[in-house]
Amino acid sequence: MAERKTLVLIDGHALAYRAFFALPPDMATSKGELTNATYGFAVMLLNVLEQIKPDYIAAAFDVGKTFRHDRYPEYKGHRAKSPSELDLQMERIYELVRAFNIPVFTAEGYEADDVLGTLAHQAEQAGVAVVIVTGDTDAFQLVGDHIRVMTSGRRFGETIIYDESKIEERYGLEPERLVDYKGLIGDTSDNIPGIRGVGDKTATTLLQQYGSIENIYNHLDEIKGRFHKALAGHRDEALLSKELATIRTDAPVTLDLVACRTRNFDRETVMDLFRTLEFRSLVDRVPAVPTVQTPEAQAEAAKAIEVDYRAVDSEESLADLDRALAKSGAVTFDVETDDLDPIRANLVGLALCVAPGQGYYIPIAHRPPNQRRFEGPGDEPQNLPLARVLEVISPWLADERIATRAHNAKFDLIVLKRHGFNVTNVDFDTMIAEWIINPGTRNYGLKGLAWQRLSVEMTPITDLIGSGKNQITMDQVPVAQVAPYAAADVDMTCRLVDVLERELRAREQWQLFTAVEMPLVPVLVDMEMAGITLDVEQLTTLDAELHARMAELEAKIYEYAGYEFNINSGPQLSEVLFNQLSLSKQATSKTKQGYYSTAANVLEALKNEHPIIALLLEHRHLSKLLSTYVEQLPLMVNPETGRIHTDYSQTAAETGRLSSSNPNLQNIPARTDIGRRVRRAFVAAPGCVLLSADYSQVELRVLAHLSQDPGMLAAFQRGEDIHAATASTILGVPISEVTRQQRELAKRVNFGLLYGMSAWRLAREASIPYEEAEAFLKRYFESFPSIERFLDDIVEQARDRGYTETILGRRRYFPELRGDTRVHQNVRAAAERAAKNMPIQGSAADIIKIAMIDLHEALHDFGLRTRMLLQVHDELVFELPENELEEAATMIPQIMSAAYELTVPLKVDTKVGYNWEEMISLEEFTEEGEARPAGP
Repeated sequence: MAERKTLVLIDGHALAYRAFFALPPDMATSKGELTNATYGFAVMLLNVLEQIKPDYIAAAFDVGKTFRHDRYPEYKGHRAKSPSELDLQMERIYELVRAFNIPVFTAEGYEADDVLGTLAHQAEQAGVAVVIVTGDTDAFQLVGDHIRVMTSGRRFGETIIYDESKIEERYGLEPERLVDYKGLIGDTSDNIPGIRGVGDKTATTLLQQYGSIENIYNHLDEIKGRFHKALAGHRDEALLSKELATIRTDAPVTLDLVACRTRNFDRETVMDLFRTLEFRSLVDRVPAVPTVQTPEAQAEAAKAIEVDYRAVDSEESLADLDRALAKSGAVTFDVETDDLDPIRANLVGLALCVAPGQGYYIPIAHRPPNQRRFEGPGDEPQNLPLARVLEVISPWLADERIATRAHNAKFDLIVLKRHGFNVTNVDFDTMIAEWIINPGTRNYGLKGLAWQRLSVEMTPITDLIGSGKNQITMDQVPVAQVAPYAAADVDMTCRLVDVLERELRAREQWQLFTAVEMPLVPVLVDMEMAGITLDVEQLTTLDAELHARMAELEAKIYEYAGYEFNINSGPQLSEVLFNQLSLSKQATSKTKQGYYSTAANVLEALKNEHPIIALLLEHRHLSKLLSTYVEQLPLMVNPETGRIHTDYSQTAAETGRLSSSNPNLQNIPARTDIGRRVRRAFVAAPGCVLLSADYSQVELRVLAHLSQDPGMLAAFQRGEDIHAATASTILGVPISEVTRQQRELAKRVNFGLLYGMSAWRLAREASIPYEEAEAFLKRYFESFPSIERFLDDIVEQARDRGYTETILGRRRYFPELRGDTRVHQNVRAAAERAAKNMPIQGSAADIIKIAMIDLHEALHDFGLRTRMLLQVHDELVFELPENELEEAATMIPQIMSAAYELTVPLKVDTKVGYNWEEMISLEEFTEEGEARPAGP
């Protein structure tokens, strides 16, 4: 017997509703359009097409009140109105369904479930198998020999398909008995009453014995005790509830299988919609469809740029490329490597583009077939010697008359410099340009950018190197496959330049791009290549000490608990705290796994209830430092350089701050003893010292400049301690009489305001009553009224314009705050806090970037060997020969102080030492003379 073809039926509203509540409420496009429900709907639709591969597909949507409301006016009567944020997305969901050319079925007076049930019944009679895709369990009653139901699991992306056996496994009943089951227990989501006093177990037991509600009442005299009492006199309610729960299979709709053919859609229409919605991550999942090009489509394709991608694998082709470069005023470059770490990577090949459509690939280190991990097609590679490529290509990349472009240029520059190329600068980085334009985008990959900006679908790298355990490196891929791939990369980068430049200029961000972000790239290249020395022996000693201390803590924790357990196990720790020790559950809640949460905030709330909590918090702190730094840092020392090379990203933070990774050297805690011990392991090279230059309270100085508050301006201009001056002004006492506690409170407020601090947060952090915190904040704003007006104005600007910006015009967008955008109150509050912070933190980030560029240039111009190694937000760390200390220690703070002119002076504090932790003032360091410890 021939296998049945498959029809998928989508419950539109149920699926949209499930997606809306399962995904983050602030998911939105760069233009502010909310997309969580639309995205979730698209994900589930693509899951269906991938997993089920149906022959036919259709959707059903609700269209208003139904016959059930006539039978029972209270039906669904308690349901809240559909969230406005979901209503805004329903039209997009309809558009998505239309883009996939999925026919939509509705019927006045019937729910979508009834339409689905009718279509499923008709399909089964026509010899077609059915899968109903829905967000709830109502359709389970329809499951039969040829009808199944697919729904999302605990996590939205997971799917579960229910057949008859799975229904019986979950409910202990056949699918057709579920209407009787709901008739007995009711359904709170639909306001179906059921019978009071009959629960899940009772209903299941009765139906397993009697089969239906009607038969239960036919044998009511056999049922004794409280169940008889609950059932007696409620037959009508039970039968009404069953009727309301029953999905109809006779709705006035007719299935048209021809119209439901799955692949009958225009893929480019889907792509256009995904571009509008910025669903870059879903592009590769849209199935290909066989298409016949119309004359109009052929004419449009003829307008596209013809490509000429070549492998440069001979002296003749290298000479051709040399001549092409001589005629070009710009060159786009990209490297292919065998590693994602630019400090360790070998240069496999170099791609160049001299004009749109013209791409070249120079193979340099491709392996022959017998040296590849997996045998496959491909002749012996015709690699060109690196020395010969350097001789011909390097002068063009160093020629300042030729504009150079790249995507994620920092990576390419490090690899090229390590292999001898002299690339003096890069004029345009398309990744950075896109980040400035759309700083909230999560992925700035070239493939997604080409698709979004140029409507070009590029070959994913996994098509060449595979994925998972079978993944290979690029040097094992035949040149014939890599050449068109690499040439396309530089071609698309080349085409993106004009598109992105126009938008940067239109947004008045060209100056930010060309004067700050692009000049910063070579600075970061040199910093990353320099790295910093790590004293591995110190960390080895610290490792042993931490393990010993953790063993002590564990022994004391077990003593309080009364037995040994896995401290890192949430369920086991929950059992100890809330069952064995009976600690308060007020600050916790149950997790999805069923145990009470032992998260950090819960332990913090319990720290005064039992001495075990302090031990647990210390254990967690030590465990994190151990696994993140003490054990990992020695493994990250580069064997060739003997130093650690962090990776700085310009595009990770919307505020413009640099971020550090592999390893993250910006998050080493400096206020704990162990954190300081970790910093102590970062040392100067022999004959050198480290110098730390730190902007003093730069964000508060930016706040004073932007708000022009007279009180704060005056305090900074007098050179006073700003926190003591703040406390003095608020409390009305002379600055000399401000206590440490009063200064600390003022400090918390000064910095807390930058992040939208509330009175509740101040009270919690300062351990003071809420009323006292509220009064202090009130006096603060009375003393510095311009600051309150400035912060309020920022939020108002964000509502009007959709963004806030820094002193250099860097923008962060807040679609959640636009007047026509409806979002959850908590989401809006978080956006308001971030909007207040952006101009301050972002401007501080702008200033230190300018300082880094100026310092990099000055150190080079003066011929100093002093090197900038680290940037930790407001702090820069340099390594310098001891004989350059006096000159560098004078020059560095001068340049940093002059980086940007604020209304108040920029102040820089410097310290010197042989390691990053034990640093003292230059005066102290110099005075120690011969008595100071010898350098490493």
